[in-house]
Amino acid sequence: MEKTKVVRVGSIGVDSGLCWIGDPCYLFNDKRPEECGKDWVEFCDILRKKEEAAGGHPTRVQYNYDKGHAGLGVLVSTGYGDGVYPVMAEIVETADGDRRIRKVWVEFIKAEDAQGING
Repeated sequence: MEKTKVVRVGSIGVDSGLCWIGDPCYLFNDKRPEECGKDWVEFCDILRKKEEAAGGHPTRVQYNYDKGHAGLGVLVSTGYGDGVYPVMAEIVETADGDRRIRKVWVEFIKAEDAQGING
């Protein structure tokens, strides 16, 4: 039988109402990806255009590598915006007894505060 455990691994602070999911090594090198712009102002301008093209909120944008393929990162809006949000992880024990993180998520809105999309 598979052994799993859900744990809180920390928190993230948000001041932009946004959360980036991706490998930070691609953002902090000598040549920033074109889709991220040269600074925060340009990043926001690019994001605004991407949001308009996708029909607006909630923000959910796929960022691509400079060569055009997906995987650079994903940007999502954060529930109610600014704040501190818990980061959870599901840890699984593999067949060889090693422990690995299966998935990670950020809880932007508590389940008891949310309603269904159609509700």
